[in-house]
Amino acid sequence: MCKPVPPRLVEPYLTGRRTVIAGFAYRAADCAFSGPGEYYEALDLGYEGSDFLPDMPELYLLRWLATGPGGYLVPYSVQHGGDWTGKPPFTGTGYTSWAVRPIPEFYIDLMPIPVGTEIHRITAAQADFIARYDGQVWLRPAEGI
Repeated sequence: MCKPVPPRLVEPYLTGRRTVIAGFAYRAADCAFSGPGEYYEALDLGYEGSDFLPDMPELYLLRWLATGPGGYLVPYSVQHGGDWTGKPPFTGTGYTSWAVRPIPEFYIDLMPIPVGTEIHRITAAQADFIARYDGQVWLRPAEGI
C-alpha cells in the first residue's frame, strides 16, 4: 500500500510525533508514476484543503505491506451503494477520477504505522529511500551508503 504525504508531515513521522496512518491510500502496484505532478493528477490530490500542488518539486510516500482487510474501506457514495460523502474530486466509485486509468482507492480510518513501513521522497528525477519503521523508531540509512 502507499499513501502520499506532504513534506510538512515527514518530520513529525520521523520524530515519533505522528504514529498513525489515516485517509486515502492506494495499492503500491497501481502507483508507479514518474513524479509529483503525475501523483497529483492520478490520485486526485487537488482536493479542497490539500497541501499538495500540481507543480510540487517533491512529495513523500509511505509504503507498507497491507494488513488485515478490515482496515481498508472502499469509499462508495450513496449513489453507488455506500454512505460516503465528499466533494469533487471524490468520485464515490472506489476509484480516482484520473482519465488515463482510474486508480482503486481505499480509506483508512486510523491505523498504527505498520512495522516495515518505508518513507520515500519522490521528485521528477528519482525516488529516494528515507527511512524504515521498525515498530519503535524510524531507521535511516547510514551516510555515504
